[in-house]
Amino acid sequence: MEENSNRNQEIKRLFVDREVIHCASNLVYELSQQAEHFREYEDDLYGAFQGNPDYEEALKQNDCEPFTDEYGVDCWRDTRDGMTFAGTAQKACEAFEIDVYEYTEDIYEHWIVSDYLADKLEDKGHKILRDFFGFTIWCRPTTGQAILLDGVISSICSDIEILEGQANEWK
Repeated sequence: MEENSNRNQEIKRLFVDREVIHCASNLVYELSQQAEHFREYEDDLYGAFQGNPDYEEALKQNDCEPFTDEYGVDCWRDTRDGMTFAGTAQKACEAFEIDVYEYTEDIYEHWIVSDYLADKLEDKGHKILRDFFGFTIWCRPTTGQAILLDGVISSICSDIEILEGQANEWK
């Protein structure tokens, strides 16, 4: 299946038109310049231009590997010294004292989106600001192309099987 065929681009355009409400980049930027005046939103405003760290990538780039122990628990092993940690990748980074800053995407745009799309984007590792002055904001780590061309949108549309030839194809 060609995710960017003319037909699939039309389907993704319809999906984006339904789920992406409005660009909020200027709003978020202007508010971030006055973050100290909005204590309730201060953390969101200061963090609005930095995405979620890729903890798994940080671990792998620092010679750590995932494994499952004899009890079925997901763990991480530092291959340099054999130290192990049972728990999430985020907690493993903390335990192994790995700086995740370089594994964090920059955010270029902010979009008000539906809660449905926000859930799907979050599942794909994208940063979402929930109840941000009453809005749900997607912190988009790309710019310069139509949203329907973002790989994450293609992936979501494929996952929910609305593309051409899929079970729930939009007609």
